[in-house]
Amino acid sequence: MNSGIVLRSWPGYPTMLSDPRRLRPLGILLSSLKLLKEFFLPLVVYFIAAISRRDYSPAWLLATATVIVLVLLVWGVLAWYRFNYRVENGALVIEHGVLVHKRSVIPRERIQSIDLNQGLWHRLFNLVAVQVETAGGSTPEAVLSALTPADAEALRHELLVPGGVVTRKAGPILAGNVTATDATADAEAIDLSAAFLRRAANSQLFLFGATSGGALGLVLSVFSGAFTLLDDIGLQLDWEQYFAWIWNQANLIYLVVPALLALWLLTALGMVLKYGGFTLTRSGDRLQMVYGLLQRRQISIPVRRIQAVRLVEGVLRQPLGYTSIYVESAGYGQKDREKTLLWPMVRQRDLAPLLEEFLPEFAGEREIALQPLPAQAKRRYILRGLIPALVLSLLSLVWLPRWEPALALPLLGGLWGFWTYRSAGWGLHDNLLAVRSRSLARTTFVVPNRKVQSFSVSSTPWQRRAGMLSFNLDLASQASFGLAGILGADAETLTTWFKNCQ
Repeated sequence: MNSGIVLRSWPGYPTMLSDPRRLRPLGILLSSLKLLKEFFLPLVVYFIAAISRRDYSPAWLLATATVIVLVLLVWGVLAWYRFNYRVENGALVIEHGVLVHKRSVIPRERIQSIDLNQGLWHRLFNLVAVQVETAGGSTPEAVLSALTPADAEALRHELLVPGGVVTRKAGPILAGNVTATDATADAEAIDLSAAFLRRAANSQLFLFGATSGGALGLVLSVFSGAFTLLDDIGLQLDWEQYFAWIWNQANLIYLVVPALLALWLLTALGMVLKYGGFTLTRSGDRLQMVYGLLQRRQISIPVRRIQAVRLVEGVLRQPLGYTSIYVESAGYGQKDREKTLLWPMVRQRDLAPLLEEFLPEFAGEREIALQPLPAQAKRRYILRGLIPALVLSLLSLVWLPRWEPALALPLLGGLWGFWTYRSAGWGLHDNLLAVRSRSLARTTFVVPNRKVQSFSVSSTPWQRRAGMLSFNLDLASQASFGLAGILGADAETLTTWFKNCQ
């Protein structure tokens, strides 16, 4: 007897996931566009070179473009025709390849998540792209570029909830609906009776974008580019001359300030487009994030795979009392950091209730009293900020005919070092460890001891003279974090905490 999921994608047409299945015809176009993307730059160079020749023929150029389009279409058809997938003996089997036939087998046990994306082309045809993630991978193990929402849900259910029979209710899979199932499955099954759902307001997403480092970096890069342009047009590298020239150009100010505000606004609106409609759902042992106005994405992560919670307070968000929540999850590589976003922005007072609702395994964070670093660590942190600033200060005396930057840089470096010292700390509560540090944003890691893969303690000669140590933790998600400047007794406490999970 065939044990595959029976699903009616079209009225009166039963399908079995154990039978080979092709993508929807949109896959032809997507395969052609993928090939075009790979050869786009050489083609652009080729056509520019052809047009620059005096003896080129427009008819010949048009014929060449036609041949390229035909080749892309033929390749797309062949790639679509040779691509098929099925579920066989608890594994996802994919066969593909135009010139070289390939067969990929992904066992169910290796699959960490199955994510769904909807780009503009997919939304036009009511289709989704399926990304299969495995443990430790920096890129998706497999991509099925064009499936119907029903087929995608059936595939995900078959691979993540074995033995279940799907009965889809009305509503798109990426609309934030909780998927219904009437299966009595094993411990992997999703308990829909315990579902929690929360949606982020667009005003929060706008503030998320306006206070992001990308918005600030964009404005700073514009300022940097403006100074470079002024230098290129002949103005000497003199701060007083720069500002005097800008001040005298009243019309320029009226243009520059609105332009910078417009860039900032566009960056914030870009975040709204990217994360618009952000919905967080927990059903049983699975978290699901759905977001995107132009490109709809659906991320599904088993809670048991979450290694740590990362709380990030940017320099612009911290004064406003907002925190962004990320998760470190096994199965997502370092190149897919955006996938770890759990909630864009939350007020500090609302952080604990949100974690209690969706991640009660980490809700003890509010009970952790962070202890600051000892006083003897202050000098190390100040020197860590001061020494690079002194180097830049000496270089500035060569580059700039002014002494003000040479004095300001060491001061700023020392203040930054003191700031990082005051921000750092750690604390324990039962099996949870919280570690706080700062680069620009203040980041707090919360991790249970059972999720720590390795724990190490080290010290430099200067630290040994001061009676201090550094510690570092490695997680299965490939994340690593730690803190410098703790006492030897604190290191013993942390070592005991780590051993308690062994």
